[in-house]
Amino acid sequence: MTLQPLPSVSVCFPAYNEEETLEGILRKAHHLMAGSGVDYEILVCNDGSTDRTGQVAEACAAELPNFTIFHNLRNCGIRYTFEFLYSRARKDYVFLNSTDGQWETALVLDMLPMTADWDIIIASRSNKQYGLARALISKSFNLIPRLLFGTKTYDAGAVKLVKREIINRFRLVSTSPFNEAERLIYATRAGYRITEHPVQTATRKTGRARGVNVGVLVGAILDVFRVWWVLARQGSPRA
Repeated sequence: MTLQPLPSVSVCFPAYNEEETLEGILRKAHHLMAGSGVDYEILVCNDGSTDRTGQVAEACAAELPNFTIFHNLRNCGIRYTFEFLYSRARKDYVFLNSTDGQWETALVLDMLPMTADWDIIIASRSNKQYGLARALISKSFNLIPRLLFGTKTYDAGAVKLVKREIINRFRLVSTSPFNEAERLIYATRAGYRITEHPVQTATRKTGRARGVNVGVLVGAILDVFRVWWVLARQGSPRA
């Protein structure tokens, strides 16, 4: 039996004030992908960092191949940075990782063989280390899409591998991090195949997580209703 070659992949990193961890993570990603035999690129977006994140990223790109660095002149937030990286990716699949050390880039090599059967693979967290308030918010935003839209989003905010065709196909209305769930809702309705790949994540090594604040929470709630309205006008919000 002839094995099919693995698809090409854009490995993407949003980075905000991650100077302490960024160089090690980028070098590790380079060595991993360079030795994998997979056609790849590594994209980094420095989201208006106030530390040396931008300089660290540029130094890596000057030394290592297949790197492209982008800089937001101001801090634009995680939703904008995600979508920016998605829009700049040029390979068959997009792997969106973090630069805080919680997810290993090696996950992409576990997930790429799964693309023979799946279009989106979510590295769902089996050991979320949240406080009570954030745990309730997380559970709510995984439950809401199932109740309102009939869609299981697994762990929408987790690292994932996405077929680039899906990213290009759907126009999103969300202006908050609910955009990740919105994409999964549309992809499910269009017949794309979605699964999860449960993983144990590490504790954040440095820095402070950009968690849910009141503004983000309110924006996400509004986005739920925006998406519901868009789908209701098309016939039915539920898949």
